[in-house]
Amino acid sequence: MGQDFFTHLPSEMTINILSRLPARTAVHCKCVCKPWLDMLESPEFVKSHKSKAVPGLAVFEWETQSKPYKIVEFVEKLDLNSDEHRWKVVLNFDIPFNEPVHSSANGLLFLCKRGSRTGALILCNPITREYIKLPCPRETSSKPRLLLDSYGFGVSRMSGQYKLVRMFFESYQARPQGVTLDKFECQVYSVGTGLWRRIDSGSRLKYEEGSVGAFVNGNLHWLAVDLKCRKLRISCFDLETELFSTFSPPPRFDSFKCRKLSVLGDCLCLCFNGVDEYTGGYEIVIWLLKEYGDERSWTKEFVICKMHSIDFLGHVYPIKVFEDGDILMEWESLLHYSNKTKTIREVNVSGLGCRVISSAVIYAPSFLPLNTFAMENVSSF
Repeated sequence: MGQDFFTHLPSEMTINILSRLPARTAVHCKCVCKPWLDMLESPEFVKSHKSKAVPGLAVFEWETQSKPYKIVEFVEKLDLNSDEHRWKVVLNFDIPFNEPVHSSANGLLFLCKRGSRTGALILCNPITREYIKLPCPRETSSKPRLLLDSYGFGVSRMSGQYKLVRMFFESYQARPQGVTLDKFECQVYSVGTGLWRRIDSGSRLKYEEGSVGAFVNGNLHWLAVDLKCRKLRISCFDLETELFSTFSPPPRFDSFKCRKLSVLGDCLCLCFNGVDEYTGGYEIVIWLLKEYGDERSWTKEFVICKMHSIDFLGHVYPIKVFEDGDILMEWESLLHYSNKTKTIREVNVSGLGCRVISSAVIYAPSFLPLNTFAMENVSSF
């Protein structure tokens, strides 16, 4: 193969070839020549690479002083006898903020403290090494006592707009009567506009404190309690139409305390960690909504029995199910459930300690440049 082989190939064929490379390798290809640099920054390459990107993990280490953010690749099957080849940290990076990884969408990471108004709101692309500090939304009353503050981040299906959604519930003193009033509100920020907008939040729902909006099928989802009937519901926000709807969780979920709404694979997922009120056993139960939009398709996919309650309690976040039925989960650290031995153990990720993981989310790399968003100040790191 001569050195001019790629010179005579059609650009679409060259893009097809280069888009199959791992993200870090493709980054190095930018240094080959100016035509390749332009090609790897073109919208055609960005779209092609995104469609072929293999998801890994974006991890934030709370106790690490230097480069606390890591992008990790993992193999399909976990080998319990060796940690050496199961994980590979392909990127370590730092930005001038210390915010946990909240969620990701199309290769962009959203960073913020869950359930906190004091932290910064950051949008970051680790591959292009760019970030945006988003403006914080304004409060609606002069001296509010905030009771709930929850964010979600995703991309609309048709327009492709990246949107940040904030759900909150506040209690404040009305003047001059001095009466305490409660207020529910939704605020939306379309990345690139520089403005937060108020949206009708629909039903009177009390969202769970610090919850993360689960992004699937172009919609964001939160667990919430309907204050009229006092029942647990799933609130769904369509990022395209900016309209709300609700649907039911799996049966018997009203009584579960340690519950977590997330996405597992391509399905909306509800995970319960605690005591089954009928059997009295300590379990992790994972439900999947097999057919999106049909609440009758909730399926109890996994039941993981624990020896006793001190194994761990709290919100368990299922991350990935492997081909052999093993499950990767997060609860303060990364946990591996062996489908063969029916046991749970903490795992190391090549250089990551067991008990310092603050957050970990599924992440698929993207070459989307943040300077495509107008009205945003893009910084490099």
